[in-house]
Amino acid sequence: MERVIRQFMWGFQPHFRHGLERAARDVFQQIGFGIGARAYLVGFTGDTARTYPICVEPENEPIADIDLSAVVSHGARLYDEHPDSELIISSGRHHKRHHDSLRDWARGEALRVALESDPGYNDQYFFVGASALVDGTYEVHPVLSVPRARWDTKPRLRGDRIDRYRAAPSLQHAVVDELLSAASADLRGSEAPEDFSLAWGDRSELVRKAARRFVQSVSLRAGHEFPTELLVALNEVSAQAYEGRAGIGRIILAAANHPDIEMQLEFVEPVRLSETRAVRKALEMTDREHHLLCDGERLLGLAKVTANYDPTTEVVFNIDVISRGSWEIRHHDSPMLRLSNTRPTLPEPRIDEQHFNDTVVRIFPECGPDDIARLWGLAAAAAEAEHGTMLVVHRRAEQEAQRLRPQSQRVVPIRLSHQTLATVTSIDGAVMIDPGGHCHAVGVILDGQATGTGDPSRGARYNSAVRYEEAQRGDALVIVVSEDGMINLQPRLRRRVRRDSVETVVQAVEAVVAERDPNYEAFFRRWDHLEALAFYLSDDQCARANESRKALEEHRAATSTMTISWSRLKPDPEMSDSYFSD
Repeated sequence: MERVIRQFMWGFQPHFRHGLERAARDVFQQIGFGIGARAYLVGFTGDTARTYPICVEPENEPIADIDLSAVVSHGARLYDEHPDSELIISSGRHHKRHHDSLRDWARGEALRVALESDPGYNDQYFFVGASALVDGTYEVHPVLSVPRARWDTKPRLRGDRIDRYRAAPSLQHAVVDELLSAASADLRGSEAPEDFSLAWGDRSELVRKAARRFVQSVSLRAGHEFPTELLVALNEVSAQAYEGRAGIGRIILAAANHPDIEMQLEFVEPVRLSETRAVRKALEMTDREHHLLCDGERLLGLAKVTANYDPTTEVVFNIDVISRGSWEIRHHDSPMLRLSNTRPTLPEPRIDEQHFNDTVVRIFPECGPDDIARLWGLAAAAAEAEHGTMLVVHRRAEQEAQRLRPQSQRVVPIRLSHQTLATVTSIDGAVMIDPGGHCHAVGVILDGQATGTGDPSRGARYNSAVRYEEAQRGDALVIVVSEDGMINLQPRLRRRVRRDSVETVVQAVEAVVAERDPNYEAFFRRWDHLEALAFYLSDDQCARANESRKALEEHRAATSTMTISWSRLKPDPEMSDSYFSD
């Protein structure tokens, strides 16, 4: 069936938008934040001969029904109210460029406000990129939206400007900035684009550019206004061994004269970040109490942050070199960026307390609230182990300690303090405790047979935990702390979901196909959601979903002579009612 674009800006606008959305979803997956971003295009024209002074792509979704008629006038007011609107630049070309850019930003901001104010979209955040004149008629803004609730689960810094400088509040914001900048650049081409240039192929360079943008923003907040090679330097330093050892160390990023930085040892000749071997050697001097102070360009000596520091100022940051090739930026207690072998990601919380507690309850239903709180405290303490460790919670810990006696050191059962736990985890082997938090053995070497469920990319500690838990299925929970700071629980239980939330997605898929002319894009958004929930589907729900997909493909074949192969959904044999929260 031929599709006619009523709100026409250029012939390939659907392809461009699809490409931008596909790229957005991929790069967010790359940083470990699958958020289901949506892409839109909004164009404005002053050509009175055009039927639509404002065009929205896609035109067949509710967003196209939002009244945007006041956006242009609102944008003009925002421009007039902005202090930079009175700025005069002696160069005529630069003066025009500055004010054109400011007017465009103001209209984009007015567009964002209008979209977020609509009752149908007030659960979304919208990000609007700079516009470009396409085919000489419409000034088209690329737009991305993300779910508010999901977006707000990740840490961010306050504000997006320092003086007149743009400062990305987080890695995820920097990713959005890079995506919209790339989209605007494509729209500015001499010819209207047929697709988004990053719609296909490797998009990892965009993610690396976003990481550089965020690191530069962090350096700016810390007081270093000029471009810095901090990210490159840290990648090189973390990859550099020192006398055969992998690097572990801590850096404070802050202004040298910050009143809440206490110098403990000042270098007469600061070490420049470009001096990789010297920086790597200096890291050997750091520990929990002594960090290297960096001003964004040089290491100035050993220092610490005093208790007077106010985190709301967001001007002091911590950089932890975790292991070979891995480092992380934190502000106060919030990890904001991790790079592993130059690959940027959003750090996950070391252990999610809610997920941990839910796992404990499901494996050890006999545990009471005090037991769960005690185990969580020990797990959080174990997560601070610098060189990795394992904590094994076993229903029959005393018997297991006896069984593994030749390869463990049994102890008189005692509830470990966090300090004692830190001591006993300094040796090889696991710590064996019971669900009540009593320790029965330390230095435990775990046994178990290989079952093919391990991960060859992970180390011996992780895979031994997998083998042991498989052998003890239902009686043990293993908390694995890797040397790079990664935390895993074995078994890895899927999160529990509401039964009706799964049924709602199945019904949404059926509803699209029930329409006379199904919206393919709407169907596949819902189908992607359904595939993400495939583990939880019953036999009946799989059958209904498969019938819907079959009907859609039959419609596609009848209207476009094209068919696409697909895999039928099947119920998972490991699924049970225990995975439902109601």
